[in-house]
Amino acid sequence: MLAALCRRNFAASISRAVAHKRNLCDGVQVDMVCRVYSCKVKDDPTAHKMDLAFEDFLDAVADAEGCVGAIRLVCKSEWDYKLILKFENSAGLKGFMNDKHGTVTEQWMPNIKALAVDGKVHEQNFVYDDIE
Repeated sequence: MLAALCRRNFAASISRAVAHKRNLCDGVQVDMVCRVYSCKVKDDPTAHKMDLAFEDFLDAVADAEGCVGAIRLVCKSEWDYKLILKFENSAGLKGFMNDKHGTVTEQWMPNIKALAVDGKVHEQNFVYDDIE
């Protein structure tokens, strides 16, 4: 009985500590955000060409206020390709969308779409967290 009580108190302490650490609230807490570009590529050489196309794209967006980096993901079995632009907060992403998105999309997206299967590139915004 005492052992069960101790386990219950320990579990409650851990739950409170986790909740405090995460600063849980009623909704999704928004700190960092990102813009995700997703597509499929045909094969490894095309993925490399996509890297080069996105490299030019990244050079164009690197000076966007609040942009703190980028991540590239490639699945070599399904040939899914994702580029993630990270922003320090939602204001940075909003600024990018208002000030740069149209220009860089117009200039760089035709090259990127030409490399994507069926010319399809999906764009979507996400809340972004590095979970440690």
